[in-house]
Amino acid sequence: MYKVLLVDDEILIRERISQRIPWGSLGYELAGTCENGKEAIGFMEKEPVDLVLTDICMPYVDGLELAKYLYENRIRTKAVIITGYDEFEYAKRAVEYRVLSYVLKPVTAVELIEKLKDAKKILDGEAENLKVRSYYEGSYPLLKNQFLLQLGQGRVHEDQIEDKLKEFHIDFTGECYCAAILCPREQTEKKELSLMADLIRKQWTEDVLVTEDDDGQILLYVKKKNSSQIKKEMAVICNESAHTILQKTGKTMYCLIGTCVFNLNGLSFSYEKAMEMKEYLYLEREPGIYEWDRFQKYRLGAQGVVNEGEREKRVVLAVRSNLEEEIKTELFHIREECRANWVTKNKVVVIYQSLILAVMNFLERLNLVEDGFFLKEQEIISGLFGCSYLSQMEEKVLDFFHTALELVNSNRGSYGEHQAVAALEYINTHYSDCSLSLQEICTKLAISVSYFSSAFKNYTGMTFVEALTKKRMEKAMELLENTNLKTYQVAEKCGYNDANYFSAIFKKTTEKTPKEYAGLRKNRKGTYEN
Repeated sequence: MYKVLLVDDEILIRERISQRIPWGSLGYELAGTCENGKEAIGFMEKEPVDLVLTDICMPYVDGLELAKYLYENRIRTKAVIITGYDEFEYAKRAVEYRVLSYVLKPVTAVELIEKLKDAKKILDGEAENLKVRSYYEGSYPLLKNQFLLQLGQGRVHEDQIEDKLKEFHIDFTGECYCAAILCPREQTEKKELSLMADLIRKQWTEDVLVTEDDDGQILLYVKKKNSSQIKKEMAVICNESAHTILQKTGKTMYCLIGTCVFNLNGLSFSYEKAMEMKEYLYLEREPGIYEWDRFQKYRLGAQGVVNEGEREKRVVLAVRSNLEEEIKTELFHIREECRANWVTKNKVVVIYQSLILAVMNFLERLNLVEDGFFLKEQEIISGLFGCSYLSQMEEKVLDFFHTALELVNSNRGSYGEHQAVAALEYINTHYSDCSLSLQEICTKLAISVSYFSSAFKNYTGMTFVEALTKKRMEKAMELLENTNLKTYQVAEKCGYNDANYFSAIFKKTTEKTPKEYAGLRKNRKGTYEN
């Protein structure tokens, strides 16, 4: 409700108006009554009102003087003047004091009610305008910040840029422009980011516009009249801004400087190039200044692809052999290669995923993968994309490999048995290969020689050489019994290049030479032939 102050030097008029007007239903509250303008001024100094209903002829301070007071001191308080016919021309002087209307004596309730209704419409309109204006004034910094952000993002139409600059009282006319992004190394709350932006605004009062976004970064737009100096100036501005932030907040900053453009509409292109460099912050290079032009040379000169080669096999072998330090070494090499070659985050995720899947396949072949471990693998793979830095990604992958090592170690007995069976199967299919060796089979199975030798002996009761010789002798006896092959031919089929060496091993095993063994077995069958 709007508060009304009734001012008249006649008590009967004050009483009649006070009692006959339905103030509440009209949207008003009668705050008080006064005998003259002097008393009314004293009243309003203690209790402001929205509308003054005043007689014009009063002692001390009349209605006209009261209207002047309101105009000069309480611009939002409106006045309605009560006047007689003989006073009307005199009362019209109050128009310069923005009096809303006049009520001619004798005053009737109907006429006064209409005047009050009209006054309420005006008060309502001004209240709404005041509300909008207050909202705008309160939101002005936010709206300005939003405009500057949209300017960099290319979301302000070229025809609207000049009008918007005028609306926010920004003088930003220059010969060339450049955008830069300042990113804190550590995660920063919105309030602290705003403090950093204010520090930069105070430091650079000319040629620099500062804003911030919802991604935890500060944007700088710089204008210069001399295009040859803007790159140098950008580096100075960014470097000193980062130094100020470090001194005041302890936060280190990455400063990403876009390319130079020659109109305000092109700032979005400069901003875009600065944002492209942000993709590589996950590599955790030293905080400092990174310029688009130099970055382009580095990126184009780098290979861009990490040579994976035998890396998956080496990691699987390390998991099998319980060599955690070798896994850490492989991950260290990945980190260094990615930094040197400016590898994108998506590419690194693919590299890590391939290593994880290779180990998962190995564990599945050993029937070691349970639901809990499978869920852990999925959680780690999906979590790689959410990591801000390469070290965080590496930590997640290392955690997976650590769990894989524990899983293999806890099932080391069954694992050794599995490897021994696999080795026997390999011997059964490759015994005729003269070059077959312990080293070769360990390489094929991706297992260390020492661990394999121990596991194989525990499972079979033989060394690898003994098992291979046993298989070759069994096959030799079979061939001598069932074929007419010469001794050297049997030797070759059993993996021996030297027939004499084969004969010596055969005699040591059977206490007979190959020829004697063949003759004896064939005579028993009655099939001997010279």
